[in-house]
Amino acid sequence: MITKGNFLLMERREFRDWLKAQTITRKIERLQVHHTAAPNYVTRRMVAGLAQQDHFACLEGMRTFHLSQGWSGTGQNITTFEDGKIAISLDRNLNATPAGIKGANTGALCIEHVGNFDKGGDTMTEAQRDTIVHLYACLCEKLSITPSVNTIVYHAWYKADGTWLGDYAAGKSSKTCPGTAFWGAGNSKAAAQKSFIPDIAAELAKLKNGDGDEMTTEEKAAFKTLQETVAAQAKRIETLEGREQMAKVPAWAEAACVAAKKAGVIDTANDGSYDFYRFITVLYRRGFFGTVGAVPVKEAK
Repeated sequence: MITKGNFLLMERREFRDWLKAQTITRKIERLQVHHTAAPNYVTRRMVAGLAQQDHFACLEGMRTFHLSQGWSGTGQNITTFEDGKIAISLDRNLNATPAGIKGANTGALCIEHVGNFDKGGDTMTEAQRDTIVHLYACLCEKLSITPSVNTIVYHAWYKADGTWLGDYAAGKSSKTCPGTAFWGAGNSKAAAQKSFIPDIAAELAKLKNGDGDEMTTEEKAAFKTLQETVAAQAKRIETLEGREQMAKVPAWAEAACVAAKKAGVIDTANDGSYDFYRFITVLYRRGFFGTVGAVPVKEAK
């Protein structure tokens, strides 16, 4: 976690424990869903899936704009980024009513997702998608909220004055937010019920079943690479050992192996390597297994 200026930035895996430690004094019944539209993946200068703009510079830029609108601070309580990171607004903490949906902010929490998710805009990264699902599930867990289209609400389901429409209606809705292509399905109530809400409910179930510490996409990729590396090394060792293994005890080591077995030093002399037989023979010739008998056939070079 990093605190800088007016924001706290953290990784997805840190959010649940951080949230558990928070004391929330106001009643929160609804979780808002927004996209920033701007900033977005383009303004963040996405290159090879990575943003080139500093997270805090992006956050402070939004705050500056919100202040110019006469707001007391950053409008949203929480922000997610395309790389999966989560930012908490310290000047609009969880106990502060947000400035997310005019006329409908009481009892709500505002979460902004950086990106333009209208059709023709940004294609959400897998990292941000995973973070969004996990974040809403953690909030539902903390606030005892059951995921539904009444508790997890799109900005597009409200009029400009905050009147509840319950669905997106072109020409009536205040905005298209969180985007006409949000979640790959759109901003309608039906789209939310089909994919977004079920995804959150499934993640919440995992949290309750103790499966909420699943590896991130990056960690899964790294773990897979590690598994492949270990498998390759194991195969290599197996191959090398197979090459070193001798089909039978060499004639020059027979007497040493017999003596070592009688002395109880080894259980069997079968399937040993050249180095094994050489070591046993050296010990035998130095008298470690009793009196040395006739010197065996000359050791192979």
